[in-house]
Amino acid sequence: MFNELTWKDGPNPQAWQPNPTVFERADAAGLRPAMIGPGYFDGSGLTNAALRGATFYPAEGLDDRVDAALAATRRGHRLVYLYWGEIDKAGHVHGVGSPQWAHELALFDDAMSRLDFGRPAGTSLTLTADHGMVDVPLDARVDLATTPHLRNGVRRVGGEMRALHLYVEPGALADVESRWRAEIGAHGHVFTREQLADAGWVGPLDPATAGRFGDIVVSVTSARGYVDSRVMSDRVLTLLGQHGAMTPDELDVPFLHLGAR
Repeated sequence: MFNELTWKDGPNPQAWQPNPTVFERADAAGLRPAMIGPGYFDGSGLTNAALRGATFYPAEGLDDRVDAALAATRRGHRLVYLYWGEIDKAGHVHGVGSPQWAHELALFDDAMSRLDFGRPAGTSLTLTADHGMVDVPLDARVDLATTPHLRNGVRRVGGEMRALHLYVEPGALADVESRWRAEIGAHGHVFTREQLADAGWVGPLDPATAGRFGDIVVSVTSARGYVDSRVMSDRVLTLLGQHGAMTPDELDVPFLHLGAR
């Protein structure tokens, strides 16, 4: 997984994600893309790997980001991307549908109304999200650190608590797969890396990057999760809202398009 560290002294982000990004393709098409987000996103690993190609304009508060987006359109940027993460944060910390989540949604709705009102003639507005979310109560989580039969043979755990990537010790694949299939049962899916591709959940495996997928990938469908307190921080372990599995609540996202007027 990418983190939000800068790449000044690290590897070239194109070594991690070599394909042209949406913004690079938009820039090649003459759209002069712009990105509005918090200042610490500029130059980060995730931004450089996945969102490179746009002119970055830092802005912190939501109103400031709306102002920055409107200013970018006046500068001639034909594609402007505004990111706001507080609804996601409230869902993770307090749960989906919580009063805090609803409050952030209301603030965002007001700000988008102002963006809609202020957008120049001939400009469309599209609102969407990157994922859904479900609540996973703390008592519905299994900690691999205290569950030997699930961690035995597992060299490293990656992914998220509802979408685990298990990197296994040499020669342990069959045993680990069998134990996890018995554990998950009807509560999700267990694939080897090759089975994941054969099922159509990912594209064709590229030999240069296939090893980033776990030897075994686990996707949970019920309201439960799997954590590893040996490597996960207390902050992450206490988050209520989670995502990453192949359920409608996690896959379905809102999409609203307001055409040019």
